Amino acid sequence: MMPDVFPISPSDPSKPGQRNVPAAKVEDELTYTRILVPIDFSEHSKKSTSYAIRFASRYNAILQLLHVFVLPDYAVARNEYEPTGGSLKTQGDVAEQAARENLAAIEDQLRHRGIKVEAYLRVGCPFDEIVQMANHLNVDLIIIGSHGRTGLTHLLLGSTAERVVEHAQCPVLVVKQP
Repeated sequence: MMPDVFPISPSDPSKPGQRNVPAAKVEDELTYTRILVPIDFSEHSKKSTSYAIRFASRYNAILQLLHVFVLPDYAVARNEYEPTGGSLKTQGDVAEQAARENLAAIEDQLRHRGIKVEAYLRVGCPFDEIVQMANHLNVDLIIIGSHGRTGLTHLLLGSTAERVVEHAQCPVLVVKQP
């Protein structure tokens, strides 16, 4: 028969070698002041942001929203002409502007709800930019959504959340898609 690996209580006197040490309060140990929330404007991203709002409210933390703009996702094309100069805009420029507007709208909504919030837009590889921003901003927690891809899609695209968990220097809470 295997001995108990985990005692019933931290101060169980029937277990040799254990000291009577008072248990620490979890709230004293966990303090979050800066929470990074990577968002992609999807419905699932809204769910991750909801979790983050609850954490920010509970700990009076600053929510730091981050959208990572991936340039290879946007091909350069002659899709719009500016009326004044006739210069070309790329699809990337249009998408970047839309991302800035979406971020600003979310930031305003949260600020009106009394949440301390900052929004950032970065260009690059999502997991790398998330980890770099977490380090740069000295965040205490990253709350990120996982799209739950499996099979060939997961193999080809990988998981941004998985890579963030692997490379981040702070705790990461992954909000799974139902």
